[in-house]
Amino acid sequence: MQPASPLSDIAVVDSHVHLYPDALAPKVTPALSAKFGNGPSFDGTVAGCIGKNKASGIAVSINLPVATKPDSVRSTNRFWSAYAPGKSASGIVSLAAFHPLVGDKTAEVENIVSLGFTGIKFHPEYQLFRFNDKSMDDVWAAMAEYGLVAYLHAGGERVFKPPYHSTPGEIATLQKRFPSLKIVAAHLGGFSMWNEAEAALAGKCGVYLDLSHTFFWMPVGQILRMIRTHGADRILFGTDAPWQDQRKVLEAFCALPLSDKERAAICRDNASELLLRVSR
Repeated sequence: MQPASPLSDIAVVDSHVHLYPDALAPKVTPALSAKFGNGPSFDGTVAGCIGKNKASGIAVSINLPVATKPDSVRSTNRFWSAYAPGKSASGIVSLAAFHPLVGDKTAEVENIVSLGFTGIKFHPEYQLFRFNDKSMDDVWAAMAEYGLVAYLHAGGERVFKPPYHSTPGEIATLQKRFPSLKIVAAHLGGFSMWNEAEAALAGKCGVYLDLSHTFFWMPVGQILRMIRTHGADRILFGTDAPWQDQRKVLEAFCALPLSDKERAAICRDNASELLLRVSR
């Protein structure tokens, strides 16, 4: 028998997972596991995530593909377009990939829109750029025009060393320069840079913050304080699965002294409206 969901009255959306095509997962998942220094909670495939979701009480997982080279962007997006919002009943949804070195950036954004995606994942530590590089301005402007969400890795990284490209200060500057751009900053705005994230972002700008890779890494009191300061209507539940265990993260979240309304906003409503485009 499947264990009951810690939030049985809420269709939980995990806004931050990383999945790989079946042909790649047997190579990619073990390689990344060796880099990160911890085993995955499942094999990194769509089927593996679906099974883990059922065991964890999660209704929908949103995949965030990272393109590590420009010539993989089109093929990655073709594959994941089958999981663009509204296209699959599997409980798996995907955002698009992008790379700063693609030839025609605006055309690439337009192609992503045509495939039905609602947002794009960016990871400057892998992709070696900064959010406020002038070469990215056309991308942010086009995304703002089309209403696409910029889902940003934020802060440090376990497999990279400083100086980091995606600091909370960079994100705050980007939001000021493109105030109409919808932004999600992962890891509460800055993995391993949470004091800076709290000072630069919490309650100070309109970006959304996700909770991936915060539980078991940062003080629980600081997690709660940042949620309260920034507002539950701007926080997304996320796990970073398979690199964290979904059920353990959800249970840790449920232990926070939040109201039912706050839990529903964080675990369902915000991501549903922003990324799945489901009206409240």
